[in-house]
Amino acid sequence: MRPLGFIKQAVSEQDGTPSMSRYTAFAVTAATIFWVTYVVLHTGVLPDLTSAALFIGAGHGGYVAKQIGEGIAGRSSND
Repeated sequence: MRPLGFIKQAVSEQDGTPSMSRYTAFAVTAATIFWVTYVVLHTGVLPDLTSAALFIGAGHGGYVAKQIGEGIAGRSSND
């Protein structure tokens, strides 16, 4: 497996097509990790992570909404 094969597979749907909502969730999570690391290295204090948790939750919300929408669409087409 290529070194970045895991990341490529993680941001793709089951059939291998790229998923922008997964890319966004990955980017938001990475940005939050870098931000918290930066703050800790420069201040020596771990910040309140409430805002970081909300930021990550919002980033993953797009993926969750997409999955719910596909589930509802799939269910209504099977009826």
